[in-house]
Amino acid sequence: MQNEPQVVGFLMKSVRNLCKNRPIMSDAPEADQRQQIIDARLRALAGCPNARKAIDLLADQHSFTEYGLLAGHTTAVDDDGPSDGVVGGVCDINGHPTVIAAHDRSVENATHSDRNMRKLAKLITIAVANRWPLVLFVEGDGSRPSDPRPVPPIVNYTRARWDVLEGLSEMSGWAPTVAVAVGPTSDSHAAMTFLCDLVIATPDAEFGSTINLNEPLSSTNAAARGDIDVLVQDVEEAVTATQKFLRYWHDDTSDFTASESASSIAGIVPDNRRRAYDMRKVIAAFADKDSVFEVGSAWGESLITAFARVEGRSVGIFANQPLSPRAGAIDSAAADKASRFVEWCDTYALPLISFVDNPGYMVGPEAEREGIARHHARPLSAIHHRTVPLYTVQLRKAYGLGPFAMSGYGASRNMPELRVAWPTVESGGMSLEGAAYLVKRKEIRGAADAVSARTIRDQYAEEMRDVASGVRAGRTFSFDDVILPEETRPVIASMLQRSERVLPPEKVHHIDTR
Repeated sequence: MQNEPQVVGFLMKSVRNLCKNRPIMSDAPEADQRQQIIDARLRALAGCPNARKAIDLLADQHSFTEYGLLAGHTTAVDDDGPSDGVVGGVCDINGHPTVIAAHDRSVENATHSDRNMRKLAKLITIAVANRWPLVLFVEGDGSRPSDPRPVPPIVNYTRARWDVLEGLSEMSGWAPTVAVAVGPTSDSHAAMTFLCDLVIATPDAEFGSTINLNEPLSSTNAAARGDIDVLVQDVEEAVTATQKFLRYWHDDTSDFTASESASSIAGIVPDNRRRAYDMRKVIAAFADKDSVFEVGSAWGESLITAFARVEGRSVGIFANQPLSPRAGAIDSAAADKASRFVEWCDTYALPLISFVDNPGYMVGPEAEREGIARHHARPLSAIHHRTVPLYTVQLRKAYGLGPFAMSGYGASRNMPELRVAWPTVESGGMSLEGAAYLVKRKEIRGAADAVSARTIRDQYAEEMRDVASGVRAGRTFSFDDVILPEETRPVIASMLQRSERVLPPEKVHHIDTR
């Protein structure tokens, strides 16, 4: 027992002590009753080693209370299916009550049975009733083929499965749910995974593919499609990510440190307006040190979404990424990513901060094939319907509907609480060079050569850029203020201090699974 995980070792010791000191049952033979309990519990605790290790890593030491320890594969006294392949219960994570369950392929390939699904349904019911977060470690291939089907099977056998899926849907927008995919996952296991708010995956995770059943979808490819929020190297890294994520739900803190790059934030955006830069560096400089937790980094690359802290306050940040292949233009993936993140933060009562630098929505045949006509409306709707404060910072350009999607610009109702700009700001109904082709089309068409045409275009663009420059934008009250980059953190922090975070007593709405 030298290498037992802490939780397992603690429980085994507790079981031995409990059974040793338990009074003898008066209506049964002494040896049989006592020894059966001891043997059954110790055998169950020795099973599902990977599941128990994951729980041991995640839960606070000695805080795990297990449900259904003896609920095995069969009702036999010497059942050989420990915990029926699913270990679950209630624990503390970072000192806060949390419901947790983990699948383990060492028992029936972690498939779902009526028994372990009823266990999961009970645990999810507890999470809903208490508004406790739920963490699932998932692997398995759906229903167990060998499991006996009650009669009638359509009604009875699927009842527990539906209770699990319905419970996860009820959790959405009520309390955080985290799924960690640790191995091949399909059928009901995949359904459970993608009903959760945050999906984390290790390299061992695979997902059933409808294209080629012999080539399951890898976690890397799934992340590129937007199915996975966070990719990790192993279970240990997944545990660290889960613990960090749950802190945004539970705690603000007075213990914070500004980033080392906070004082140099002004130097991140190049003087040359045509040069791209990494918006992640701006976010890192703005937020508290080591507080940024990005989600969905492998898809919708035009947009960055991240949880973070600003002077100890938990916030949600969404920002355009000029360094992306589409230069921050909002395509269908970025629109979906933005809208879901706004909904996510809204249900968690997290204030939103947006950093704006985009040329507008993506247009053209490819964008139309991706469904931009429908998808573009999603962030506009999410911004309008939010119930949390929104603070927006425009760093450089914002054209067309871009500022509407990122800041609710122009709204007369539910407008952003604060909308500020940096001196490098430029705005317009479309790119200024594009506008020149409309306004100066006669002069451009009549130009002697291509060089002269470009000169006419560029001169007009520069004139309009001056009209829409930072100072003039402030003069016309297009922004609440035009500030220096190094003022961004203290200005936003002061607004956050005036905005108390209170979880609504009723669920605001669910989070789109998108």
